[in-house]
Amino acid sequence: MERPTVFLSRLGKFGLIPIGVLLLLGAAYTAWTTRAWLARAVEVRGSVIEMVRVRNSENTGYLFTPIVRFKTVAGRTIEFESGVRTNPPAYRTGQTVSVVYDPEEPQSAAIRGMISLWLMPMILSFIGSIFLLVGTAMVVLSGRVERMFDQPASA
Repeated sequence: MERPTVFLSRLGKFGLIPIGVLLLLGAAYTAWTTRAWLARAVEVRGSVIEMVRVRNSENTGYLFTPIVRFKTVAGRTIEFESGVRTNPPAYRTGQTVSVVYDPEEPQSAAIRGMISLWLMPMILSFIGSIFLLVGTAMVVLSGRVERMFDQPASA
């Protein structure tokens, strides 16, 4: 039977550390694509015209998402529903917000804010860091424990 320290070391090396690295790479990619999108995006003022109440995924309560109206630089009026849903509501009807949109695709607009733009990179970074930290700790500590048990007892 395999010793537990060998199992934990392998689990860290071949399981948790690679998952952590992949999650951190995903975070870097999503941050890079968000930055690239923001580089070509135009910023305008918009107005929250309605707060829509939707059921949460567990069907136990409600979340609120704003519907925002803005005018493009070309003068076209666009309405979009934000992808960010919160309870309590993060916005109120009539509130002015900063909107960013791609001039090529104005329907893919977003409210300029930390959560709406950077939530995915933050989540992936946090979870990836946890996996990487726990995996590294498992490898390092299992190596130390293994060396400790391999030393002969002093008389």
